[in-house]
Amino acid sequence: MRIFYSFLFLLAFTFCAAQTKDLPLLERPVTLSAENEKITLALNRIAQSAGFSFSYNSSLIDPDQVISINAQNLTVRQVLNEIFQGALNYKAKGNYVILTKAPAPPVKNNIVTIIVSGYVEDAHTGNKLPQVSIYHKPSITSVTADQYGFFRMKIEKRTDSLQLSVSKKDYRDTLIQITASANQYYIIAMKPVVHASVQIDLPEIKPDSAMLTALKEELAHPYSSEPNVQNISDTLYALAQVSILPFVGTNGKLSANVINDYSINFLGGYSMGMRQIELGFFFNLDRGDVRWLQIAGFGNMVGGDVYGIQAAGFFNLNGGSATAVQLAGFANTNLSDGYGVQVAGFSNTNLGEMNGVQVAGFSNYNNYASYGVQVAGFGNLQRGTYRGSQFAGVTNIATDKISGSQISGLFNYAGRVKGTQIGLINYADSVGGVPIGLFSIVNKGYHKIELSADEVFPVNLAFRTGVRKFYTILAAGFKPERSIAANDTSVWTFGYGLGTSRKLTRWWYLDFDIVSQHVNKGSFTNALSLLNKAYLGFDFQLAKKFSVSTGVTFNAYLTHSTFTDYPKMFTYYTPSNHSVKVGTDNNLSMWFGAKVGLRFL
Repeated sequence: MRIFYSFLFLLAFTFCAAQTKDLPLLERPVTLSAENEKITLALNRIAQSAGFSFSYNSSLIDPDQVISINAQNLTVRQVLNEIFQGALNYKAKGNYVILTKAPAPPVKNNIVTIIVSGYVEDAHTGNKLPQVSIYHKPSITSVTADQYGFFRMKIEKRTDSLQLSVSKKDYRDTLIQITASANQYYIIAMKPVVHASVQIDLPEIKPDSAMLTALKEELAHPYSSEPNVQNISDTLYALAQVSILPFVGTNGKLSANVINDYSINFLGGYSMGMRQIELGFFFNLDRGDVRWLQIAGFGNMVGGDVYGIQAAGFFNLNGGSATAVQLAGFANTNLSDGYGVQVAGFSNTNLGEMNGVQVAGFSNYNNYASYGVQVAGFGNLQRGTYRGSQFAGVTNIATDKISGSQISGLFNYAGRVKGTQIGLINYADSVGGVPIGLFSIVNKGYHKIELSADEVFPVNLAFRTGVRKFYTILAAGFKPERSIAANDTSVWTFGYGLGTSRKLTRWWYLDFDIVSQHVNKGSFTNALSLLNKAYLGFDFQLAKKFSVSTGVTFNAYLTHSTFTDYPKMFTYYTPSNHSVKVGTDNNLSMWFGAKVGLRFL
């Protein structure tokens, strides 16, 4: 059993020794107790305990000097600081710690350059704290404690005293007041912040809201792993800065915590914000707000709000709102609201509201109620109400109310329209103005299926849709010559028209329609065979979804004079008609007729 315990002790000693040898020489732990002991003997004991050798000029140390010290598990650096009190410098090289005389701090124009060094530790446990930010606000100078909690900072002391700030996430900020004009060594104890446990019942967050929040957070903290970004809550200010890349510039490692008045970034820069002008040859990146002018060759990314003018060769991306003129070769995107003018070669997107003018080569999108003007080469999409007009080459969509006009080359969609829709196909729940297009559907508008007969076609079917002020008509008619089964000699027609209906009384309307139809004999008549009708009549509403219509028509039938296989127009009744020559090759026959029909829906 004794052999077993001896083996465990040897194993533990070997493991601790191996761990110690992995540490830098100056960070290895030492326990030293000496009372009036010669300094050279004490140094030998330190070197032997930590597993290295000292190297120094013998003239630096008086061999007869005696010291008294009681160091319990301190680092080699701490023990040497206790012994020499800043008189010597020391650095590790190979398996040696080299001691040299510490020069006096240089003084120039009454400015002394001193070195402040030391350790940062937890005030409760005494454990060394890594990645602590130590910085001087006026000169925007900073260092970060290494993984062993050690820091070394060279700083110019211009006045009788200066303050250094010490910050770490989840610890209380600490200030160091430096009054002496000599190198300083400190052991800084930081107190942890105790977070109170509070039960808060929050409403359930929708997945898209959570994703948007995460995206805004990422935009505001793109370098969240940087110690200064994590540790420092202070905001610093600088008149101007120049950078090559983020953290490589005049603001150094503090650049993410500085708001600049003027900023020039050759490849890219990262700042807390900007108050006047920022120029980036490639990109600009700001955690907070930006004003008044921001220009980038490639892109601007801002975590906060933008005021003024923002221009980029490729994109602008903002986590907050933009009260500005935004110009981008590809896209402008605001994760919140937009106010002003957006111009992009591809798209403009606002995940909040947009109040202003949007011009994009492809699309514009707003997520909440907005007003202004949207112009897009392809489409505009507006979620929520919109006050203004939408112009697009293909489609406009407003999911709620739009107080304005929608004009597109193909399709318009809206909830309630207080204005006009102009497009090939229009759809709306209700329209205050008129929809103009080949086919318009208004859910709470005018739509009728009409079954009618006139002097030419005993069977006509038409679909009227739009609003009573202006509607479109899709029409078809059929007249059997011999029997319905004899399709080769039957006459049929299809056409399109426009109309308006004016209310005379509660149940009585006056209609005026213009319809143009192609008349066919058999399968299809491949020649000019155009029947144009102007209709004036009355619509008598007998029930909510049923009415009777009747009225007179003026007909003009245009044909080609050289074509001989036209259908016979009049079978049951031949009205008085008049024919005239139109040009050299066309004939026009005109007559008055009548129509009677039933309407449903």
